[in-house]
This record gives sequence, C-alpha cells and structure tokens, in this order.
Amino acid sequence: MVINELAAFGYAVATVVFGCLTALMLTLWADRPKAGLVALAEAATAAWAALQSIGALGLLNDPLILLVVEWLRNLAWLTALTSILRDLVDARMLERLATRYGIAAAVAITLLAIYYMTQTTSTASVAGIVIGGLVLSCLNLVLAEQVYRNAPFDVRSSLKYFCVGVAGFSIYDFIVFLWTITNSDMSVNQWAARGFVYAMFAVPLGFAARRPFRLSLDARIPHQIIFYSFGAIAAGFFVIVLMLGDYYIRTYSGSWGGVVRIAWVVAALLGVAVLLVSATVRARLRVFITKSFFQYKYDYRKEWLRFIGTLSGSKHENVADTAVRAVAQIVNSPGGIVWVQEEESANFAPVGAWGADLPSMPQVAHEASLVRFLKSRQWVIDLHEMRQHPARYEGLVLDEPFSDARGWWLVVPMLIGDRLLGFIMLLEPRIVPTLNFEDHDLLRTVGRHAATHIDQAEADKRLTESRQFGAYNRLTAFLMHDLNNLIAQQSLVVKNAEKHRQNPQFVDDAIDTIANSVTRMRRLMEQLADTSAQRAKRKVSVRDVLGSVARRVNLGMPRPVVEVQDDGLFVEADPERLATILEHLIRNAQDATDDDGSIRVEAETHDATVAIRIRDTGCGMTPEFIRERLFRPFDSTKGSQSMGIGAYQAREYVRQLGGYLNVESQPGEGTTFSIELPLA
Repeated sequence: MVINELAAFGYAVATVVFGCLTALMLTLWADRPKAGLVALAEAATAAWAALQSIGALGLLNDPLILLVVEWLRNLAWLTALTSILRDLVDARMLERLATRYGIAAAVAITLLAIYYMTQTTSTASVAGIVIGGLVLSCLNLVLAEQVYRNAPFDVRSSLKYFCVGVAGFSIYDFIVFLWTITNSDMSVNQWAARGFVYAMFAVPLGFAARRPFRLSLDARIPHQIIFYSFGAIAAGFFVIVLMLGDYYIRTYSGSWGGVVRIAWVVAALLGVAVLLVSATVRARLRVFITKSFFQYKYDYRKEWLRFIGTLSGSKHENVADTAVRAVAQIVNSPGGIVWVQEEESANFAPVGAWGADLPSMPQVAHEASLVRFLKSRQWVIDLHEMRQHPARYEGLVLDEPFSDARGWWLVVPMLIGDRLLGFIMLLEPRIVPTLNFEDHDLLRTVGRHAATHIDQAEADKRLTESRQFGAYNRLTAFLMHDLNNLIAQQSLVVKNAEKHRQNPQFVDDAIDTIANSVTRMRRLMEQLADTSAQRAKRKVSVRDVLGSVARRVNLGMPRPVVEVQDDGLFVEADPERLATILEHLIRNAQDATDDDGSIRVEAETHDATVAIRIRDTGCGMTPEFIRERLFRPFDSTKGSQSMGIGAYQAREYVRQLGGYLNVESQPGEGTTFSIELPLA
C-alpha cells in the first residue's frame, strides 16, 4: 500500500510539473518554434500522469483506458519530434525514413507480441501497454537523437536540453518495458518510480523552452544530410544482449540468479550510459569495429609505392604525362589529360596526356565555372554523379570546352596548399565503378602529390632557363667586347686617314678593314637584335607595321601576300618590337616553305581584338615539336646560326601586350601562327 501511495504522489508531481509547462508554452513561450505541438505533448503527458496517479490509488482499474492514454502520450511526443525534424531535414527524405522505420516498427511489434504472449498470462490491454510502450519509446529515442544530430550548430545548445528531456524518459520507459518482457512480469518498483522520473526530466524541457531558437533549412549551409540510425541500432543491440544474458543467467544461475540479474542489468545500463555520453569511447569503438570486421578497399602501402614508382620513373620532359598515368592507374582509368596554370597567365592550358590525345583547344580561363568550383570546394568531381545529381555539386554547369565532352569521368584537383595548380581529367573505364569516400580521399591526396611533383619540375625548368639566360648575357658581354674592338679599328682608320688618304695602298687596306668590320657588325647585330631593350608602347597602325615588315622580307622567297581588313586597326605596342616578331615569324615561314609555295599574312578584327594570321604551305610541325620545342628558349633547328629564342620572345611579347599566340600545324600541310591583340 505504501508503494501505491508513493507512486500516486510521483505521478501527481509529474501532473503538476507538466501542467505548468503546458501553461507556460501556451502563454509566455507561445512564440517558440513548434510551441503548439510541444504543449500538446506536455498536456498529454500531464493527463497521462493524472490517470496513472488515480490508478495507483485504486480508483481506476481499466487497462484499456490506460492503454489508450499511454499510446496517445507517446504518439504526441512522436508527432512533435517528427515536426521538428521535418524542419531540419529534407521532407522527401523524412517520408522515406518514416516508411522504412514504420515497417520496422510493425515487424518489431509483431515479433515482440508473439514472444510476450507466449511467456505471460497478461490480458491483451496489458500486452499492448508493454509492447507499444517499448516500440514507441524506442522511436522517440531515435527521433530525439536525430533532432540533436541534424540541428544547426547555432541552435544545438538550445535543442540539447529538449533532446535530453525526451531521450531521458524514453530510455527509462524502454528499460522498464524491456525488463517486463524479459521477466514476463512487470516490476512494481520500476512502475512506481515513473512519475518521479518524468518529473525530473521535465526540468531540461523547461530549460529548452526558455531559450529561443529558430528551425529553418534556409538558415543552414546546404550539404548532403546523412541519417544515422545509431539510436535504433544501439537499442536493438542492447535488447539482444540483455535478453541473451538474462536467459543465460536464468538457466544456469540457480538460487543466486536474482542478484546476478540485477548486477547484469546495472552493468548493461552503465555501458550504455558511457557509450552515449563519451564521444571518445564511441569513436574508438567505431574504429575498432571497422578495423576488426571490415577491410579497407585499398592496400595503401602497395598503392603508394606504385604511385611513387610511376612518378619517379618519368623523365624531365614528360613529368605531366607520367602524373596523369600515376593517378589514372589508381582507379583503372584508360587515360587522361592534365591542365596546369601557366606561369605568366592565370589561365590553365593542357600540358600533358596519357592514353589520350592532347587537345588543340584554347586555354581554360581562370574564371570558368569548373575552375571556380575546384578552387572553392577542392572536391574530386564525378561527372556521371554531377549529371544525375546536380544538387550535390551546387548546380555546377561546365563551360566550354568541357560542356559537351563525352567519355570523361573524373576531375581530380591538383592543389598546393590552397592554391589550385591545375586539374586532371580522367577517361571512364569500360566498367565504371561507384566511388566512395575512400576513393575520393585517396584521389585528393595523390592529386596534391602530383601537383607538387609537376610544380617542382616546372621550377627546375625555369631554373635551367634562367641559367641559360645568364650564359646568354655573358655571351652578349663577349659580343660587346668584339664590337668595341671593331670600333677601335674604325677609329684607327679615321685617325690615320688625315695622313695617308693620298696613299692608294692605305685606301685599299681601309676599304678591306671597313668591309670586314661591316660584315662582323652585321652578324653581331643580327644576333643582338632580339635582345634589345623594351621600348615604350604607343598606338600604332597594323597596316603600317605589316607594310614595313613586308618590305624587309621581300628579298626572301616566297614573297608574303599581305591582306589587311581596313585601315582602322590599331594596337598599343612598340612598333619596332612588333615588327621584329612578325618579321621573325615570316622569315621562319620562308625557311620552311619552298620557293613555289605561298605565305599569306591576314589582319582582321574579331571580338574587340585584332587577329593577325601568318599562313604558309611549308613542311609543317608535329604536335610534339610544338608542345616540347617550338617555344623552348635556346632550342633551335637552324644550328649555330640561331639562338633559338625568336618564337619564345614572340610569344612572351604578345603576352605582355595582353594577347596570346596560337599555333596550328600538320606535317606536310603547312603552319598557321595566330596572334590576337586587344584593339587600341
């Protein structure tokens, strides 16, 4: 009788507490999110506690009424939690999860009902209270966990008290009903303490109601929400372990079984409490399970050794090609192309390929959507996934030349720190696998290593070129020394002319000396012409420059045919330097073209730029020569007669003017040099 009176008092306390919470939610805290639904759940709990208090005093003995009130209270909390979760996750995802967990709950109710009814003589109403209480408390626990897990960080501090309150009395109900099913009988003490437990967990509910917060998907940073069912998995595992342990103890314990069963339950509850409270324990348990029962997709030691071996086996000339090969081997891609940011430009150009043809396409601008996405997100882009689920890639739409690309699969960023050095595009294999987080992490890592390798190779190449320029400067000093000697010879002739101008032999010697000096100076000037200092830019006429160049090269064969669209084509440049690079390109065309061939020089406007094209019908060049040798300083096919910096200097000067130089050529079919400069 004492226990019943104590139970009635506990339920009465819970009635008062939840009644006060309901009143506060409907008055002072009515502006809180979901205040109406939370108030409904608290009112249902107050009504439930009142009926339980009356029942504990023996004034209400109808199990059917208690069953209905028990279920209504749980369903009220289930509705409130579902409504809050709907504002935190996508509605369609929530509907799918509700269907999935609804089916699981129906199966669980059926199995538990069969088990419990075979072990007890209780009525159907009591069985409904026990089984329904177990399942609904488990669902409330799962939803409370999901509300806390998916809450934004700025409101999690407020929602945590709400989740603690709901999860607290749900865990207690779960334990009470699980104990009842396991022992085929309801514990009077546990049932009597429910009122006090609910009253205690009403305190964090009150704290949560006092703290305002907002619930909106729009306030969150968009990301892919993953629904972790830790609560359901942990509850199911706990049920299985507890039931198996209890069955073993009842079977083999003998007279001391009661004590052991209590100790077993307390130990199980302690383990669950530690697991729920300690994030460190959960993390270590997750790692232990993964390492003990699952196998990594890759053998990282073998993959890394193969990757390093492939990179280190490359020659200095084909570092970019080997980097593509090393990355492609990891995912069994048949080939790919690498784009790298140019040294003198912010744009990206294709510099290497493996298993694919290097495209003769324009550069990828630094403001292209693909480049912006790689810089900001630093993700490996799965093009198949992007087409099927564009929302995962924030609606990324590829610009030319990748918008209509077929057969491409992955885009791997190459990063040095936070700087995007370039990216690798991989072709799809015959059987395209589904990539997971492990694949993406490995590709991002090897992409960074490939970026470092390519950047180091480019730094070595620039250092070599710098040393070559140093040698060239020393050569210039030697040439200037020879020029001084020539000046000295000429000065001596002038000095002696006053005395010996009537001497025929002196005149002959002077003429020979002057002729020799002129020959040497002409050779020196031809070698030094490309190293003249940069002059100031001014507005110059393209027609005038091309006319001057045509007169210079008119003695060579074949003579170029110049066509200028109109007289209004002006650019900002130094006319002498511009004429020099055009003359160099035309003379190269004359050298590569037979006398009966043709050379055409055309100039026209195109999108606020001046396009100058030099077309010849000469021997042409291979793509490998254009990529590896044409613009490399000090690499010449003319032997010692050329320093091999003409094409390099032409491209660099065009870049200084804000334009670009492009080459199209096929062996045996001729070459076209295209120069585009901004209109003045």
